[in-house]
Amino acid sequence: MTDGAPEPQETSAVVDLLNSLLGVYWMATAQHQTHVALLKSWGIVGLADAMQRRLADEPVTIAALTQRILDLEGAPSFTIGTPKLGTDLRSLLENDIAIQRDAPAGLNAAAEAAAAGHDATTRNLIEGIVADEEQHLAFLQLEMDLLTRLGEPLYLSSRITASDTAQ
Repeated sequence: MTDGAPEPQETSAVVDLLNSLLGVYWMATAQHQTHVALLKSWGIVGLADAMQRRLADEPVTIAALTQRILDLEGAPSFTIGTPKLGTDLRSLLENDIAIQRDAPAGLNAAAEAAAAGHDATTRNLIEGIVADEEQHLAFLQLEMDLLTRLGEPLYLSSRITASDTAQ
């Protein structure tokens, strides 16, 4: 094409990848939100509040992915996987870290497909999401590191109240 628009076949591949990401984000949001609820029920309100603040952008990401699929004249069509819920503080953090570690592979594949299809808009969207995921992973890794270094009793004493200072 001479107008710079992505080829239909390339657009289809990008839409497929975006739909795959959309399913992953719905599942991850369900997992993260459930973990926040678990933390609150366990009385670990400070950590729950810190995690909730970091999740505020998840619906925005889902909406952006959905809108981009529609902009590419695709239809949202995705499968939501089963969330992997923690049963204690350590497994909760481990499961959320696993999601964040897995995110770059799918995101990078989508960004590469968009670049190959000369779709800078999708590539820029995905690159912004990658940056956000890296920050979320760094937060979770820090929390896990603190839990490991301090031990659960001391760690919990710093995360039990709503006056979270770890932004």
